[in-house]
Amino acid sequence: MQDKHTWAVVLAAGEGKRLAALTADETGQHVPKQYCSLHGGPSLFGLALARAGALVPKDRVCAVVAKGHEHWWRQQSLEMHPDNLIVQPRNRGTGNGVLLALAYILKRDPQARLIFLPADHHVLAEDTLIQAMSSMLAGMPAHAREIFLLGVEPDDADPELGYIIPQKAAHTSAQGVRHFVEKPSRGVANKLIQEGGLWNSGIFAAAGDLLLELFKMRFPDNAHDILTTTARIADPTNPSWALGHLYGRISDIDFSHHILQFQVADLQVLPAPHCGWSDLGTPHRVAERVNLLSGNAPSANDPFGETAFLDLADAVSRTDERVAQAVL
Repeated sequence: MQDKHTWAVVLAAGEGKRLAALTADETGQHVPKQYCSLHGGPSLFGLALARAGALVPKDRVCAVVAKGHEHWWRQQSLEMHPDNLIVQPRNRGTGNGVLLALAYILKRDPQARLIFLPADHHVLAEDTLIQAMSSMLAGMPAHAREIFLLGVEPDDADPELGYIIPQKAAHTSAQGVRHFVEKPSRGVANKLIQEGGLWNSGIFAAAGDLLLELFKMRFPDNAHDILTTTARIADPTNPSWALGHLYGRISDIDFSHHILQFQVADLQVLPAPHCGWSDLGTPHRVAERVNLLSGNAPSANDPFGETAFLDLADAVSRTDERVAQAVL
């Protein structure tokens, strides 16, 4: 599937509110998680852009970012094609980010097929994850009318993650999905893993026109309004007053909860081998990853721009010091 119509989109407009207490810089300003690093070096956003760049040429690597985060993404996207920065007036959920990307990209390439990647996750074995994404893209039929999800083989029964349950427990290729389970108890998570359950990585791929059809069916007002408004915008990095006004009133859309869970019959899931994937979704998981990386140099250079604004290793250290002082 890696042809001239394949695009990779990094979703980077999230606020990272669950980590707000951890991701404050020296001035007390909250830095969104995706613009932070682990033990120096590239930001999570930069690493995600590098993954995308391993899948498609740089001129088809896009990112959905928030206008309010410009201070961070502007410096970390210097090597991106300017038309490939898609700026939302504000974050209104992953679904609207996907929809906005579709509106702009399908104008340029009506035959586009897209893979979407979260901007704020961390992976120990980058090559393993990139190979899994490449295999998913290569295995998609030319005229596929399904959404392909990348599930990660679990390292443990984490109750804070989402699980994708495939139709068959043992598999190495894409197959149908039975259902999703979001944040089960640890006991239930163990049972799900025994049934072949995979962690939901948030990485998915599909034909652009198929995704747009789903939005028109599930959220017709959002789809109509975003398509109509973006048709009059030439520069996706400069959202108009009209788009800002629209984002002030449209409904939030969580892509997994509001779209995927209603389209289970149209989903395929491919397992990615153990690759040290983490969504860094809680302070505890950030601390675990920082401790795991302690003493190791950054694993990759960032080809897309400057290093991060905040090192999460330093943030975890400061938090540990505050906790120790409170105990004393």
